[in-house]
Amino acid sequence: MDKPKFFINKNPLEEVKNIIAIGSGKGGVGKTTVSVNLALTLKNKGFKVGLMDADVYGPNVPVMMGLSGTPNITDDKKIIPLEKDGIKIISVHFFVQEDQPLIWRGPLVSNLINQFINDVEWGELDYLLVDLPPGTGDVQISLSQKLKLTGGIVVTTPQKISQYDVKKAVNMFKAVNVPVLGVIENMSYVVCPKCGEKIYLFPQGGGENISKLFNIDFLGSLPFDPQVSSHSDEGRPIVLVSPDNEISKTYENIVEKIVEKTSN
Repeated sequence: MDKPKFFINKNPLEEVKNIIAIGSGKGGVGKTTVSVNLALTLKNKGFKVGLMDADVYGPNVPVMMGLSGTPNITDDKKIIPLEKDGIKIISVHFFVQEDQPLIWRGPLVSNLINQFINDVEWGELDYLLVDLPPGTGDVQISLSQKLKLTGGIVVTTPQKISQYDVKKAVNMFKAVNVPVLGVIENMSYVVCPKCGEKIYLFPQGGGENISKLFNIDFLGSLPFDPQVSSHSDEGRPIVLVSPDNEISKTYENIVEKIVEKTSN
């Protein structure tokens, strides 16, 4: 399959083969958890991977990766991203105090994203994943204007209210000519610890409804599992802690589909 193209004249990240934006249109769907585990799964498959935490107001990637510190600066004023488990990471979390709120208007947010694109020494990467903030505002527009995006992935949960907002995220990608690689449904069900039966807490098929409505691929369903949350709080993503469980295998299946879609 031919690699999707996004029509733009300039590509400031020429050494990055694929740039994938991960959005949701709303908060609380586990988008950052998905982004982190996708990045690590890609790395485990031998790819060079970077992760840009573009969620300016809730920069949680470093927390979930168990990473802290301040990036170094090169002689030519380039920011060197921090690394954890083989992933290059940049986040505003590295530059502000832990409890400091970011009360920024649109131009400041756009300038920060511009720095993450032009002033960070990403180097050669096979994949740069961009963890977007909720909504369809300044960050999403800035990225689509400044980067040659390979595509976007949307994350939803089964509830109708989540689907309502995710539709906006899909339409946002389409409006800026970014191909949508597919939809991931998170928190689809829980697995009974005694009998192993799947228990659906919400109506089934939310992610599949989105995929059918927009004629995009359904990449997979991920369960709600308290271990995922507790490990994330500890900075130990599930695909590293339990690489052989069903959740990690689902991430592998999703990544295989992403790789197939983005291969030349």
